[in-house]
Amino acid sequence: MRNIKKPHLFEYDNYRSFLKDLYASLKEEKGPFSFRFFSKQAGFRSPNFLKLVMDGKRNISPDGIDKFARALKLNKEETTFFRNLVLLNQSATVEEKKFYAEQLIRHRFYKKVNPLSQAQYDYYANWYFIPVRELVGIDGFREDSAWIAHQLIPPITASEAEKALKELEQLELIKRDETGRLVQTDGLISTGDEVASTSVAQFHKEMMQKGAESIDRFPAPEREISSVTIGLSSVNSRQVKELIQRFRRELLAIASQDQKSTGVYQANFQLFPLTKKTDGEPQ
Repeated sequence: MRNIKKPHLFEYDNYRSFLKDLYASLKEEKGPFSFRFFSKQAGFRSPNFLKLVMDGKRNISPDGIDKFARALKLNKEETTFFRNLVLLNQSATVEEKKFYAEQLIRHRFYKKVNPLSQAQYDYYANWYFIPVRELVGIDGFREDSAWIAHQLIPPITASEAEKALKELEQLELIKRDETGRLVQTDGLISTGDEVASTSVAQFHKEMMQKGAESIDRFPAPEREISSVTIGLSSVNSRQVKELIQRFRRELLAIASQDQKSTGVYQANFQLFPLTKKTDGEPQ
């Protein structure tokens, strides 16, 4: 008999993954445990409801969350965490996802298992973290929170600048060299988990808003704002996406070779539909 470790709820950022692992564990432990048995315990009419949820073919309703919690014998704290996890994974808007992600991050057990979760979330959730990191790499950088705060447009507070530097060091995205001076590292932030990716969506929304504000904030020679509205097939829309991705990589290559940068810029790339697809279009 295989020894399958019982999953710990607070280690998960996706409730479907938790349910899959828990089902495998209970199946191994209790033998007779089945989808039908679970549905009977939880009070669901469909004998395969658990499987449908695990496979992403069904969502759990607010009332269903309580049924799952009772059937899985979750305590009060686990039920609260499970509820936030379900609502995070199923939320349709960035604002909703942001709310539930922050509930998870504040949980004591989640913080214990994921000690850098707050810093990783803040990296994208607070728009100024990335510009502050880039500011560290320019000529004339001064490790002075008031100076840093004043350099950003729009300006931030000195305490926000201090917070950014502290958490960027925690994430090993900046470090001190042999002379004690702050420098950039080659570190990367993983955005694969549900909580971190939630803050990425928030970051994109904020930067798109700042792009709109730049029209009034900067004279035309200091910015480049342009757009084109075009009709595309599914095949050509994918080709356009590939062109944007290629240009982004080329832009990063140019920036990586720039040894004398004097400012931090934001480049936004957007491609989105303005109409519904017509019937009969080849996929």
